[in-house]
Amino acid sequence: MLSFNSCALDEEIDIPGGGTDAVTKYLGSWSVTDNASKLNYEVNIDRNASNSTMVVLRNFAGSGANADGLVVSNSIIVEDQVIGAGWRVAGTGRYINANKLSFTYSLEIGGNAEDRVANFSR
Repeated sequence: MLSFNSCALDEEIDIPGGGTDAVTKYLGSWSVTDNASKLNYEVNIDRNASNSTMVVLRNFAGSGANADGLVVSNSIIVEDQVIGAGWRVAGTGRYINANKLSFTYSLEIGGNAEDRVANFSR
């Protein structure tokens, strides 16, 4: 007698060529409330044309500049990088649901560094 064991695939696994795209849920325009600076601004998240697991965060930190982010399941990781006029940023955004993303990041401008929490909503 033959028996076969199988296991169900986790819905959050991104299988190349499969139907799940981890990037899609982040794309579009987001309204941002940045707690540290009491700022409100818009960020647009687009696909990175040269890397399918990366996104471009336009106007990240209200800077008017773009930051690159790596999508890993329910997170966007912004590795340490310099954007715009010399702003250094790094952090992680966590996907809450289709209308909310919570971003914790560090920002350094002109030698002054601070930690920030920004809530993205749509």
